[in-house]
Amino acid sequence: MSPHEPAPEPYPHRACDRCRRKKARCDSVDYSCTACRAAGQACTFDIPPGKRGPRGKPRRSNIADVQNDTDQRHSIAVEASLSPPSFTSPAAQATELSPYSHSPATLSSQHPHYPTPVERCGLLADAVAQASPSSTSLEAVVRECIDLFFRYIVPFSTSVHEASFRHSLDQFFDPSPPDAPLAQSTFTLITAVCAKVCFFMPPDLFPVGNSLAETFLQASRSCLASYSDADLENPCADSITIRYLHSNCLHTCARPSVSWHVFGEAVRLVQRMRLHDEDSYALLPQIEADMRRNAFWHVYIGDKSLAVLRSMPIIIYDYSFEEGITTAYPSSEQNDWTLGSNAGIRLWQYATELLLRMRLTRKDQTPDPDLPHSPFTPSDDATLGQLYVRFAICIDNLPPHLLPGSTNQPKFAAQIADLHVTYYCLKMHLTLKLEEIGYFSWIGESKDMLLLRKTEIARDMVRLLQTIPFWSLQLNGEPCAEKIRLVGASLLAIIHEPSPLATRARHDFKVLLDILSRLDSKASDSLRRELP
Repeated sequence: MSPHEPAPEPYPHRACDRCRRKKARCDSVDYSCTACRAAGQACTFDIPPGKRGPRGKPRRSNIADVQNDTDQRHSIAVEASLSPPSFTSPAAQATELSPYSHSPATLSSQHPHYPTPVERCGLLADAVAQASPSSTSLEAVVRECIDLFFRYIVPFSTSVHEASFRHSLDQFFDPSPPDAPLAQSTFTLITAVCAKVCFFMPPDLFPVGNSLAETFLQASRSCLASYSDADLENPCADSITIRYLHSNCLHTCARPSVSWHVFGEAVRLVQRMRLHDEDSYALLPQIEADMRRNAFWHVYIGDKSLAVLRSMPIIIYDYSFEEGITTAYPSSEQNDWTLGSNAGIRLWQYATELLLRMRLTRKDQTPDPDLPHSPFTPSDDATLGQLYVRFAICIDNLPPHLLPGSTNQPKFAAQIADLHVTYYCLKMHLTLKLEEIGYFSWIGESKDMLLLRKTEIARDMVRLLQTIPFWSLQLNGEPCAEKIRLVGASLLAIIHEPSPLATRARHDFKVLLDILSRLDSKASDSLRRELP
């Protein structure tokens, strides 16, 4: 400031800037002290004054403000999780998830506030109202989902006890007493079941499903995340079922990697709870024991399905445990679905034992440079043949209500589709694996006979798909489409062969491709591109 500029306001209690920097006594009068006059300048007072004394404690009102701000930001995040996800660039995600982007209040909060189930129910009701084209209430939508789940979604419904679940549903919407707390696990399971129904039910049977599927899935996963650690520490049957339902929904909405990781949590819970051991059920209440048993076998089948359809490692099998798998099959007295569920377990169990035996046989084979494939020992030859025959006849004695074409029991249509589509898929997969190790060459089967064997399996599947209701395939979702695709891919390989069977293969391939297209399956696009 020059002497000719307007003078600032007086600072009688402050030293000028020059004296403060030199830590000298200031005798400033009329904006001029001895040191500044000697320098030919006027005093300036631009340096902010310092605060004296010890730091004061933060006021309680400030702490409350910070906590309220944290709660508000968390509520916004929860609301966002209930809405359909939008695309965010990887760079933006990295910025949002970076620990350096959080406020000090967030970093210092050791106990973040999560919405209560009642608050989540309100958020979900708003999200459903926005996503649904109709004005149906949340309770009406949820109750319709539950009815459809227990009527059509098998075998998953066998790991949810219907009477207990419906009681929890009544408590959820009409708590008694009115102020009774609602469990987070109840909200998570209810919304997981609703998500499963929305993703898997055909639009003809549940028109609003497509618009609500993501909403229910995000609500369920968000609630599980709020108590996941405690749930892993003290798991129950619902802990496994919830994660398996989430995994199925994620697979259907084209997120296979996330689906596999979520399914992995269910597998680890099964291992930790020792559900492979029949003794682990001895001291449990009957309902919990039944639900754990059913959940174990669902995870067992899912583990094998991932190995066949997505080339993942087999995790749950006899040799994984010192005492093997001693868990009994679910009791046929539980419900009407149990007979079909147990037939499905045997189907996967026999197929897995044959696959594992083939791996051991290949490992023990001694290469022979004069032969296209390594020779088999008489023991290997006999064992592989016996295991294949056991698998091939394992569904020969199904009851009439589980056979294709059974019109008397339409409620079993989805179970019939799953059981028989799985059978033909596994039969083709086992044939391909036996071919890889040279089994058919060893027993003297010609190449054309092997191609005929494959086309007969495919034709049997085509006949099945033309017999059963199309909606029963839709109810089984993307896993069913992947099984059909595996057979279609085998036919595609035959089409490229210089064989008279190529014409038959092409005809049946087009039928399978049309069915996959009607299922709106991602598998149909890749097959269509490969068709010559």
